[in-house]
Order: sequence, then structure tokens, then C-alpha cells
Amino acid sequence: MAEIGIVVQEFILARMVDDPAHSTGGFRLERLANGWQVGRFAALEAAGLVHLVTTRQGPDVQQVRHDPAAAGREIVDVLGLEDAAFLEQVHGGEVVVCEKGGCAGFADGLVTVVKGLVLIGKSGDCPVILIGDRHGRAVGFAHASWRATVAGITPAVVRRMVDLGCAVGDLVACICPSVGPECYEVGEEVRATVISGIGPHAVAFFRPGSGGKPHFDLWHANTDALIRAGVPPQSIHVSGVCTLCRNDLFPSHRRERDAAGRFAAVIALPLDR
Repeated sequence: MAEIGIVVQEFILARMVDDPAHSTGGFRLERLANGWQVGRFAALEAAGLVHLVTTRQGPDVQQVRHDPAAAGREIVDVLGLEDAAFLEQVHGGEVVVCEKGGCAGFADGLVTVVKGLVLIGKSGDCPVILIGDRHGRAVGFAHASWRATVAGITPAVVRRMVDLGCAVGDLVACICPSVGPECYEVGEEVRATVISGIGPHAVAFFRPGSGGKPHFDLWHANTDALIRAGVPPQSIHVSGVCTLCRNDLFPSHRRERDAAGRFAAVIALPLDR
């Protein structure tokens, strides 16, 4: 198994080198003592924030999808923290502030100021954006499906964190593995809805696909949204890992349809900060 981990890590690092258009934030895979293989961003580690991105070699992907409370207990134990909160994700623009574990509601953004409370975002292709404050005032995430992106979920999370005392210039945002621009083919009706909802500049988020349908770059769209919300460009990082290409590592709804599980992208304030 160790050899497999090394090969996968080298593949992801190669993707980073080949695509200089964005910072990866030092995204890498590592093996935990319990055998899980998880992703981490050096940029969030440098900010002193607890986080990880699970893979198929971690909590069961069907458990993450159907019983996030149980998956959350496993993740909390691995991280040595106290409790976990999650959402029923609905592809919208609502943000919830939570102070305790369990299901925090129906929304696509979750924020907390409570130390040791793990926030769990679930994904099977959609970008989950982990956002943390360098001074430890709050953490949050946005589940940025295309509909939630049009609804403004990412800047809404930033605004809520600012409301809780964060300075926007102190935020670090990392876009986790998700379907990439080379693979995310959409219909013309989606393109029209995105441009109508976001504005004319959203034309830049699309590129022609080989099959005649446009490809939607959700990484670009959410990077742009973060910048427009005031997050410094140098503090925005994209892992650059496509879940459709790396279905061996991550569940992909596009590839597996209704059978797809979910992986977890989690973030927390440490207890000792």
C-alpha cells in the first residue's frame, strides 16, 4: 500500500507543475497512522488551521454520503477534536453559523468560531472551498456546485466570516479536488443561466469542448468570486485535481451517477489556539 501512496502523490505533484495558472496551496496526499490517505493544503497548515480532504482510503464514501454523523465521529477521533457539524447541502446560497455538532440545517455554507468543532463538507464532484482566518477567528466552507456558485455561495461565506470579526485580507481559501474544466461539460442552458446570474464576465468561465458543448470552469468562477469578495489573490489556492479524472481516489457523480458516494472536506479551529 505504501507504494500506491507514493505513486499517487507523484501524479498529483506532476499536475501541479504542469499547470502554473494557479497556486495549489501545496496540496498533497499523505498517509495517516490509521491507514487513511488524505489530502492537505500547506497554505492552511501555515495558517494553523486543522483540515483534511478524505479519499476512498478513509471513512467509507457511502457513509460520508448517507451517515455524515457517523463519518464525522471517525474524523473527529482522527483529528483529536471535540465534535463535527455538517449540512444537508441543497445547491443554494444560504450560509449557516453553527456552535455545536450535528446537522446544522439546509444550506451550502457553514461557518463557526468554536474551537475544536469540525465542519464537514461533502462532495462527489462539486468544489468544496475551505476558508480559514490566519488569526484563528473563524473557519468555514462553501459547497460550490454550479447552482450554488450562481447563487453566490462563496462570497456569502466570506461575508459571514467578516460579520464574525474576520478581516477579509486575513482569509485563506483553498478549492478542494472537484471536477475540472477539461471534464465538466454542460449544456447551453447552463451556460446561459450562469452568465445571466453572475454577469457578463462569466463568459470567461467557459471554454469550447471537443463534443460541441461548453466546458464550465468552476475553479475559475469561484476564484473570481473570492477575489471580488476581497480575498487577496495570493491567498486563494486550487488543488488542481479533477475528481472525474481521479475517480480511483475520489467519488464522482458524473462517472458513477446515483451510486456515487461522497468524500469529505473538513476544516476546524484547533483547541489550543
